Amino acid sequence: MFGWFDDVKEWIFETLLGSISWFLDMSHDMFGKSMVTIRENVSETPTEFSATIVETLRAISTTAILPIGGLLLTYIFCYELYQLVVEKNRGNDFETGQLMFLIFKTAGMILLLTHSFDITLAFFDLGQWITNQIPQTAMVLPDSIRENILESIPEGDIGQALGMWTISVIVMIVTFFMSMIIYLVAWSRMVTIMLYISVAPIPFATFMNNDWIGSVGQTYVKNLMALMLQGYFMIICLIIYGGLLEKSSELMITQGTGFYGLVLMLVSMAILVISLTRTHSLAKSVMGVV
Repeated sequence: MFGWFDDVKEWIFETLLGSISWFLDMSHDMFGKSMVTIRENVSETPTEFSATIVETLRAISTTAILPIGGLLLTYIFCYELYQLVVEKNRGNDFETGQLMFLIFKTAGMILLLTHSFDITLAFFDLGQWITNQIPQTAMVLPDSIRENILESIPEGDIGQALGMWTISVIVMIVTFFMSMIIYLVAWSRMVTIMLYISVAPIPFATFMNNDWIGSVGQTYVKNLMALMLQGYFMIICLIIYGGLLEKSSELMITQGTGFYGLVLMLVSMAILVISLTRTHSLAKSVMGVV
């Protein structure tokens, strides 16, 4: 007599299961695509990211920044020449060899200055080589957690299925915002790189003087190295995230509840996002940038 009621319950249960599966698939795909974006972004050099932007920045750097670097280099040369004369008893004990060394050093700095844009790009060619050494198999995301979550729901238990449906909706919404943060970190890093390489001639011009202004160029190179290492740390974060998902899946099987799996899934995503936002600070600390 009440067979129709059982059919309705079964239909509601199957509908909830289908919705939960769809939400989890959307969350997994959304987060997976953002991770693919990171993997591709950190492996790209600025030229591969946008050759048009790089060439535009090269033209701007040559016409607007390089003359300033040349002016700064001229000032440093005059300062070095003054120090050379003054330190040697006001010119009475002046050695011609030291003057020739200063001239050769300045000539080398001019050569370095004119190629500063290409030198800064080479840092990220090195960064690409580092990330390419990481095997792609190390960044594969396990998808067993979705199946484990669905299998943990007792057959016909509409109440638990409804609770899982609510949490899966929350997971999808949170995943959307986390994916936005991931895109923000990945693209802002590339924008920072473009800004750094556009002003390369100015800090490169300070390498000639170690006592007075040379720390500017040293700090600049350290920051370039930090940006390069940031890409490496971002890839490492992805590898750790895959390991966290595997651990979450194992713990969910041990606990025997899908709620626990969804919570662990959210925690893993949050750890990844927080870690990605801190990769630049970590890279700067490794390079000793204050």
